Amino acid sequence: MSPLAKIAPESLTERSRLHRKANEVLDQNLSPGETVQVIITGANSQAIIGTDRRVFVYKKGIFAGASFGAEITSWDYRGVVGVQIHTGMMTGAVIVQAPGQSGVRTSSWKAGEGDPYKAPNAIPIVRPWDQAQVGVARLRQLIEEAHQSTEGSEGRSAARPSTIADELKKLADLRDAGALSEEEFLSLKAKVLHEG
Repeated sequence: MSPLAKIAPESLTERSRLHRKANEVLDQNLSPGETVQVIITGANSQAIIGTDRRVFVYKKGIFAGASFGAEITSWDYRGVVGVQIHTGMMTGAVIVQAPGQSGVRTSSWKAGEGDPYKAPNAIPIVRPWDQAQVGVARLRQLIEEAHQSTEGSEGRSAARPSTIADELKKLADLRDAGALSEEEFLSLKAKVLHEG
């Protein structure tokens, strides 16, 4: 088992963290057998939900364009380029980079469609960043796995097992994103090198 599998706490998939309306809308949009793998909650009950197949961005109320409505947008992982986390002094944003989506500003001075409160591909986040950082790391894993399986199905290369270098790069990315402390990184790195 990869040491990375132990990083994400069980609470990353607890749907009880979602607003009641988010759970209702998500249930209406999940395909049979589709399972939630990660939930990143943001300000104003907004959320990014990653399943085993795709990523959803949920917004409610005026941020969805209606006082009492809700909006959920989804992208298949194969169409997602990446996911970013921006953090400022007190606020930040998690942004899904998907085709046709514009950039998002993380300024607290909201600016039209680039505002993470309104953009369909982003959610605003507030301190502490831990939950968002670990969630983004897990979402990046899901995106990478989908891209690798796509490459294999196109005959270019089968979804290859992770090499030691791949595992070390993932660990370094998690450390750089703030999801791992330096001590956790060094401990997991030693374990990967020992098992390799």
